[in-house]
Amino acid sequence: MWEQIATAIGVKAVERLFEGFNQRDAGFISAGLAVGYYYNFLDPVSGVIERDELELYESPTDAAPKKFPSDAVRVQILIPARLSVQAFQRCEEEFKSTRHGFLFLRQNKRYYGVNYTLTELPGKTELMIVDLARPIMSVKRYYEDVLKQDTSDESGEKWLRNQIAEIEAFKEAIRRLQKRGYGALVNKLDFRERA
Repeated sequence: MWEQIATAIGVKAVERLFEGFNQRDAGFISAGLAVGYYYNFLDPVSGVIERDELELYESPTDAAPKKFPSDAVRVQILIPARLSVQAFQRCEEEFKSTRHGFLFLRQNKRYYGVNYTLTELPGKTELMIVDLARPIMSVKRYYEDVLKQDTSDESGEKWLRNQIAEIEAFKEAIRRLQKRGYGALVNKLDFRERA
């Protein structure tokens, strides 16, 4: 039951953020982190997908990149289910198991490193761009260093509630940003939680 309450609190914080309240009023730092993450990673990648310009380079000197039509591209964000060192490590391990390549962002005139997996489907190859939501990992340090909250008790109700609310606020902020005129990732973006 407290998980549903914490989730509702996280969603409410994002609603307040999008209704014009500032982050301090919303009470969660993860919504602000999600906005930065969105505009620094997801938005540029979304633009390449939307314009059907996605070319995957093995290295910046690759002369023959592999082109993927937008209907063959998906994005997956690895995110910890809890804000714990163990969950962070499991996310890192899964992230390291993916391949590494590059996208060229014409509007920025530079290569952008991405991790990915390829899946062979009947008649096409699907590209799954995989990213690790590292910004959410800083929330634990914020609670410890700035708010001086004890996060060592993994079973403490207050810390468990705050973790769930922060993670949900992060995901909800990204969902809302992609629906606000940035629709290329709608139905292409999945969160994959690791406990």
